[in-house]
Amino acid sequence: MTWAVVDLNVQYLAQVQSLLKANGLPFEDCARHIDNFGGVFEKSQLIACGGLEILGREGLLRSVVVRGGFKGRGLAGLVVEYLHEKARMNRLQELFLLTESAQGYFEGLGYQSISRDDLPGEVKTTQQYLCLCPASAQAMHFILADQP
Repeated sequence: MTWAVVDLNVQYLAQVQSLLKANGLPFEDCARHIDNFGGVFEKSQLIACGGLEILGREGLLRSVVVRGGFKGRGLAGLVVEYLHEKARMNRLQELFLLTESAQGYFEGLGYQSISRDDLPGEVKTTQQYLCLCPASAQAMHFILADQP
């Protein structure tokens, strides 16, 4: 099967929130950023998604998730590639993320672990940083200019 990531909008908000909630990920602030989410569908069911918060020249990669039963098929990678392209189209230079369980996965994509103290000020103003992701979440960094 050939999968494609499509732009999401408010029409898909309930499906995004449901998928995130079912996987124990923060979903409460998705509405503000839904226009910067991409998703993969099986028929009319959202099976993978992820989002981007644009913060000046930097971005926060967030909410990358794949529905159980569809994991291991490369869907997360497709979503991350889509978000990297969206970031480049918005002329972002760097991406950051917070993760509790996917540090190894993102290291495999070229992200580097950093101290939460080293996150830029704008990232520290996001709901993800302030209250939705626990203080134990690992901060990670990716420089877009270094990648094709």
